Amino acid sequence: MNENDPNPPHLELLVPWDLPIEQKLSETDQIIISQSLNQLLAALKQSSPATALKIIEETLDRLGRIEGYPVEPTSTKTALETWEVKDFDQYFEISHIQTENTAICLVRSILVAYQTLLILNAQYHGLDPTQIELQKQGFVSYVHLLVRVFELHLEEDND
Repeated sequence: MNENDPNPPHLELLVPWDLPIEQKLSETDQIIISQSLNQLLAALKQSSPATALKIIEETLDRLGRIEGYPVEPTSTKTALETWEVKDFDQYFEISHIQTENTAICLVRSILVAYQTLLILNAQYHGLDPTQIELQKQGFVSYVHLLVRVFELHLEEDND
Protein backbone atom coordinates (compact mmCIF):
# COMPACT_ATOMS: atom_id res chain seq x y z
CA MET A 1 0.00 0.00 0.00
CA ASN A 2 1.30 3.43 -0.82
CA GLU A 3 -0.02 6.97 -0.72
CA ASN A 4 -0.84 6.88 -4.45
CA ASP A 5 -3.10 3.84 -4.08
CA PRO A 6 -6.70 5.10 -4.20
CA ASN A 7 -7.98 2.32 -1.92
CA PRO A 8 -6.85 2.37 1.70
CA PRO A 9 -6.65 -1.05 3.39
CA HIS A 10 -9.73 -2.79 4.74
CA LEU A 11 -10.14 -2.30 8.47
CA GLU A 12 -10.81 -5.39 10.58
CA LEU A 13 -12.13 -4.56 14.02
CA LEU A 14 -12.46 -6.90 16.94
CA VAL A 15 -16.10 -7.51 17.79
CA PRO A 16 -17.07 -5.27 20.72
CA TRP A 17 -17.86 -8.15 23.08
CA ASP A 18 -14.26 -9.43 22.70
CA LEU A 19 -12.59 -6.13 23.63
CA PRO A 20 -10.41 -6.87 26.66
CA ILE A 21 -10.38 -4.73 29.77
CA GLU A 22 -7.14 -6.41 30.80
CA GLN A 23 -5.21 -9.24 29.24
CA LYS A 24 -2.00 -10.98 30.19
CA LEU A 25 0.11 -11.69 27.11
CA SER A 26 2.63 -14.44 26.52
CA GLU A 27 6.25 -13.30 26.57
CA THR A 28 6.41 -13.58 22.77
CA ASP A 29 3.25 -11.50 22.32
CA GLN A 30 4.53 -8.93 24.83
CA ILE A 31 7.60 -8.41 22.66
CA ILE A 32 5.65 -8.28 19.39
CA ILE A 33 2.99 -5.91 20.73
CA SER A 34 5.52 -3.65 22.50
CA GLN A 35 7.66 -3.37 19.37
CA SER A 36 4.62 -2.62 17.23
CA LEU A 37 3.31 0.06 19.60
CA ASN A 38 6.78 1.62 19.85
CA GLN A 39 6.92 1.73 16.04
CA LEU A 40 3.49 3.34 15.92
CA LEU A 41 4.60 6.02 18.40
CA ALA A 42 7.73 6.60 16.33
CA ALA A 43 5.61 6.98 13.18
CA LEU A 44 3.30 9.42 14.95
CA LYS A 45 6.32 11.61 15.81
CA GLN A 46 7.53 11.78 12.22
CA SER A 47 7.33 15.13 10.47
CA SER A 48 7.42 13.34 7.13
CA PRO A 49 4.17 11.53 6.30
CA ALA A 50 6.05 9.36 3.77
CA THR A 51 8.46 8.19 6.48
CA ALA A 52 5.59 7.57 8.88
CA LEU A 53 3.76 5.54 6.22
CA LYS A 54 6.88 3.45 5.58
CA ILE A 55 7.21 2.70 9.32
CA ILE A 56 3.54 1.68 9.54
CA GLU A 57 3.74 -0.54 6.46
CA GLU A 58 6.87 -2.29 7.79
CA THR A 59 5.22 -2.81 11.17
CA LEU A 60 2.10 -4.27 9.56
CA ASP A 61 4.28 -6.59 7.48
CA ARG A 62 6.08 -7.81 10.61
CA LEU A 63 2.77 -8.41 12.40
CA GLY A 64 1.44 -10.41 9.48
CA ARG A 65 -2.17 -11.39 8.97
CA ILE A 66 -4.35 -12.68 11.76
CA GLU A 67 -6.60 -15.66 11.60
CA GLY A 68 -10.16 -14.78 12.33
CA TYR A 69 -13.61 -14.98 10.92
CA PRO A 70 -16.09 -12.23 10.13
CA VAL A 71 -19.06 -11.69 12.39
CA GLU A 72 -22.22 -9.99 11.20
CA PRO A 73 -23.87 -7.77 13.79
CA THR A 74 -27.24 -9.18 14.85
CA SER A 75 -27.83 -6.73 17.69
CA THR A 76 -26.24 -3.35 18.24
CA LYS A 77 -27.21 -2.77 21.89
CA THR A 78 -27.47 0.91 20.86
CA ALA A 79 -30.12 3.20 19.37
CA LEU A 80 -28.88 2.13 15.93
CA GLU A 81 -30.63 -0.49 13.90
CA THR A 82 -28.60 -3.47 12.68
CA TRP A 83 -29.00 -2.38 9.04
CA GLU A 84 -27.53 1.05 9.94
CA VAL A 85 -24.43 -0.55 11.42
CA LYS A 86 -24.07 -2.85 8.40
CA ASP A 87 -24.48 0.11 6.04
CA PHE A 88 -21.83 2.12 7.92
CA ASP A 89 -19.44 -0.85 7.95
CA GLN A 90 -19.91 -1.47 4.25
CA TYR A 91 -19.44 2.18 3.31
CA PHE A 92 -16.23 2.50 5.33
CA GLU A 93 -14.98 -1.00 4.43
CA ILE A 94 -14.99 -2.20 8.01
CA SER A 95 -15.51 -5.77 9.09
CA HIS A 96 -15.93 -7.09 12.59
CA ILE A 97 -14.05 -10.28 13.32
CA GLN A 98 -13.51 -12.78 16.08
CA THR A 99 -10.03 -14.14 16.59
CA GLU A 100 -7.99 -15.99 19.15
CA ASN A 101 -5.34 -13.29 18.94
CA THR A 102 -7.22 -10.24 20.18
CA ALA A 103 -4.05 -8.29 21.00
CA ILE A 104 -2.65 -8.51 17.47
CA CYS A 105 -6.08 -7.65 16.06
CA LEU A 106 -6.30 -4.50 18.19
CA VAL A 107 -2.79 -3.38 17.29
CA ARG A 108 -3.33 -4.10 13.58
CA SER A 109 -6.55 -2.08 13.63
CA ILE A 110 -4.88 1.02 15.06
CA LEU A 111 -1.97 0.67 12.61
CA VAL A 112 -4.37 0.35 9.66
CA ALA A 113 -6.40 3.32 10.91
CA TYR A 114 -3.29 5.51 11.05
CA GLN A 115 -2.08 4.17 7.70
CA THR A 116 -5.45 5.14 6.21
CA LEU A 117 -5.20 8.63 7.69
CA LEU A 118 -1.73 9.05 6.18
CA ILE A 119 -2.92 7.86 2.77
CA LEU A 120 -6.00 10.08 2.79
CA ASN A 121 -3.94 13.06 3.93
CA ALA A 122 -1.53 12.49 1.03
CA GLN A 123 -4.36 12.15 -1.48
CA TYR A 124 -6.36 15.15 -0.26
CA HIS A 125 -3.87 17.86 0.55
CA GLY A 126 -6.61 20.08 1.95
CA LEU A 127 -7.06 18.21 5.24
CA ASP A 128 -6.89 20.54 8.23
CA PRO A 129 -3.46 20.17 9.90
CA THR A 130 -4.99 20.91 13.32
CA GLN A 131 -7.45 18.07 12.88
CA ILE A 132 -4.64 15.74 11.75
CA GLU A 133 -2.70 16.59 14.93
CA LEU A 134 -5.78 15.92 17.05
CA GLN A 135 -6.16 12.54 15.35
CA LYS A 136 -2.51 11.77 16.06
CA GLN A 137 -3.00 12.67 19.73
CA GLY A 138 -5.94 10.28 19.78
CA PHE A 139 -3.74 7.49 18.41
CA VAL A 140 -1.15 8.20 21.13
CA SER A 141 -3.89 7.95 23.78
CA TYR A 142 -5.06 4.68 22.29
CA VAL A 143 -1.50 3.30 22.42
CA HIS A 144 -1.30 4.16 26.12
CA LEU A 145 -4.68 2.51 26.70
CA LEU A 146 -3.40 -0.70 25.07
CA VAL A 147 -0.22 -0.50 27.16
CA ARG A 148 -2.37 -0.50 30.30
CA VAL A 149 -4.71 -3.25 29.07
CA PHE A 150 -1.79 -5.52 28.16
CA GLU A 151 0.42 -4.50 31.11
CA LEU A 152 3.33 -3.45 28.89
CA HIS A 153 6.25 -1.08 29.20
CA LEU A 154 7.31 0.98 26.20
CA GLU A 155 10.68 2.48 25.38
CA GLU A 156 11.47 5.51 27.54
CA ASP A 157 11.79 8.00 24.68
CA ASN A 158 8.26 7.22 23.45
CA ASP A 159 6.39 7.65 26.74
